[in-house]
Amino acid sequence: MRIPQHIIDQVRSQSDIVDVIGEHVQLKRSTKNYLGLCPFHKEKTPSFNVNPERGIYKCFGCGKAGNVITFVEEHLHMGFVDAIKHLAQRSGIDIPEEERDDPTGELARRDAAMRALREASIFYQETLASSDGATARAYFERRGFGAEIISSFALGASPAAWDTTMNSLLTRGFTIEHLVDAGLVITREDGKTYDRFRGRAMFAISDESGRVVGFSARTIVDDPGSPKYINSPQSLLFDKSRVLYGLSQAKRSISEQRTAILVEGQADVITLHQAGFTNTVASSGTALTPDQLRRLQRYADTIVLVFDSDEAGQKAITRGIELGLAVGFDVKCVVLPPGSDPDSLVRDQGAESLRSMIASAPSWLVHQTERFKRQGLLNDPVQQAKAVRTMLEWIGSVPDTLRHQFLIRDLSEMFRLDEAYLAAELRGVVQRRPSTPSTPYQQRQSTPDAASAAPALEAPPRLVAVLLPPERELLRVALTLEDGLAMLLNTYHVSDETFWSDGGRRIFRRMMIAEEEHGELTQPLLNDEELSTDERREIADILFASSSPSDSWARFNVDMPEYDMKKPIRDALLNIEIHRLHQRIDEMTQRIETTIDIDERKRYIFQITSMISRRENLRRRFDDPPSDLSWLNDDSASVRS
Repeated sequence: MRIPQHIIDQVRSQSDIVDVIGEHVQLKRSTKNYLGLCPFHKEKTPSFNVNPERGIYKCFGCGKAGNVITFVEEHLHMGFVDAIKHLAQRSGIDIPEEERDDPTGELARRDAAMRALREASIFYQETLASSDGATARAYFERRGFGAEIISSFALGASPAAWDTTMNSLLTRGFTIEHLVDAGLVITREDGKTYDRFRGRAMFAISDESGRVVGFSARTIVDDPGSPKYINSPQSLLFDKSRVLYGLSQAKRSISEQRTAILVEGQADVITLHQAGFTNTVASSGTALTPDQLRRLQRYADTIVLVFDSDEAGQKAITRGIELGLAVGFDVKCVVLPPGSDPDSLVRDQGAESLRSMIASAPSWLVHQTERFKRQGLLNDPVQQAKAVRTMLEWIGSVPDTLRHQFLIRDLSEMFRLDEAYLAAELRGVVQRRPSTPSTPYQQRQSTPDAASAAPALEAPPRLVAVLLPPERELLRVALTLEDGLAMLLNTYHVSDETFWSDGGRRIFRRMMIAEEEHGELTQPLLNDEELSTDERREIADILFASSSPSDSWARFNVDMPEYDMKKPIRDALLNIEIHRLHQRIDEMTQRIETTIDIDERKRYIFQITSMISRRENLRRRFDDPPSDLSWLNDDSASVRS
């Protein structure tokens, strides 16, 4: 569903941010802001601020920030459309149904399949409570599942007959095509259609919003010829490589703890939730995938892998380590006792046994080293070298390059190898690795050199904040000063290419789009899904940090000096250009160290000398009048990418 922009604007303007947040957080007035305990992390001293004038909130403890819509999204764990609907209902605003452009009919098919899956889930739950569900109920009772957890996870039972589910849904207005799209029925070559799931315990698989997208059906009879599980096929709605079982139930707890427990099966998830581990999820009938882990990034910083103790489980942990590090997680591993899995461990030894293991879970580096030892792979230098190279590959995949130094230190201590040597090996690993899209923490930038015709160099990955301080100053001008954006564009000729960081460029581009499409910047940017959470947080930080002289000064008959923006803007532009030069000089200096060709080294030295001269010239410009921008037109040695 697409909600018209004017309705979104109306919902935002009529939703008082203090009232909305006040329903979930006890707020007290403090000067212009309201103050309370942050709902996004545990704290004893209030650091959560709400500014009703600007319509934004900011926690100075955990960094969460946004407006009334993002608060509902984050705190109530809703998507954007659902958050708008929630606020509209609260404010008594009707959202008109809007005709959608659906030339292929796919949207209508998806809607019908979604409704069919929802009705099927209800039907399976009703069947579980009936006489036809006795065997499935007995199975769930043997697993120790109580009524509350059965309801929370929408567990059910499918009738043993060939067409009971199909006929029930057909009487509710669905067609065979709808049921095929939903993956609920199978059509044979002779045209006969029958239920996909028959006589099984049903596990409903939901997306992040809690909407049923598929099922996993477990056998409850002793039949060696029958597969243990039958899962929904890939469909319009169900992509098993993207869905995490239990995420809709676990996301609030994961977000609060910033940690997710990853297990292999649905029964493991349910048992652990019932035992109090409400931040547990599992892959849905597939090996863990990058898409599944990326879905966790919104909620967690750390993942704890709790897989079976057999060889298949340990291989799954190894895969989880590799994928988790590449996505950016801190990865920890739990080794279960032989012959046990998370479900059996909790039922046999109690929740405290697993809780102790999770609390003392070793890092991935310690776990993997111990696993290599158990496999006998560290008994000779050749195998040791292979093990170290494997872990260097994993370290090199970590997006936050600042973590590389700490991981190298730990690896050095683990294998008693020279830290500098390992760092050099890691640089080789990173240089050989194919370039990947940058994140707010990893900027891979390559800037062409204008001082000579030499080929551009590929910059090594480096860690920066989302924004440089001078970039933040330019954005502050655009966001908080009247006609600030127009002044930057027309007087100082600022563009997205002015910014050094990817985050700065992206925010400025979205800023210009917001101005053109909405005529304002603040609220559209805070809800802009094209920006990352960290980038939107930077915007909120800028807005919260901006201030103006209090009106109370008028009582003291004090003349407040007029604030001249020319100097801070000029200084910000100079500092960005100097930073750009400084980074380029460092990159070329590092390349010289690995360059053998004498002529190429001379070219690099000449370019470095030219850039140092340019940098020193720019530093002297801080003493010039702020209105003198002649240096902006000096492109003779520009290194702007």
